[in-house]
Amino acid sequence: MSFDTRQLTTAAELKALAHPLRLAIAERLGIDGPMTASELAEVLDETPANCSWHLRKLAEHGLVEETNEGRGRRRPWRATSVGLTWDEGTDDPNRNAAGRELTEQIIQREVDRFRRNRIVAETDEWRLGAIQNAVWMTEAEASVWHDDLKEVMMRYRGRLTGDADRPDGARLVHMLALASVDREGDR
Repeated sequence: MSFDTRQLTTAAELKALAHPLRLAIAERLGIDGPMTASELAEVLDETPANCSWHLRKLAEHGLVEETNEGRGRRRPWRATSVGLTWDEGTDDPNRNAAGRELTEQIIQREVDRFRRNRIVAETDEWRLGAIQNAVWMTEAEASVWHDDLKEVMMRYRGRLTGDADRPDGARLVHMLALASVDREGDR
């Protein structure tokens, strides 16, 4: 699996991933590693045929690929990278709309996950909760701050990609960081 974050640059790529099941498939392959359509169907409560169709759609855009380690119907697929970025402020209105749709899908997915999981932590240390804040920054400071947040997540990325061992007791921690900047005069 690629250690690099993939930059999505076309409306077609963004649209392909903005489908809820495709997003779930890509996430499972990125977290659990290679799986067949049947294995994905079991985990995602879908049919193997439906998962297989969506895997092919993701593959059309290079988001997943076959491992070439299976035979017949037992053909494992894998994610081609871990982590994605995209820009919604381009000159292409179709790309911007597709980017907004993908962003909305991911926000809703993470909010739903947070709501499901926030109460079930067994210890106070695992109850990570939410963080909300606002600060005054210059454009240069905001850029450095944004890069710092990405660096914190990258410290542990090897545990997801298989490039580093997971310590005993490690659990999957999800994070969605959203940052917005008020326009001039918005207060």
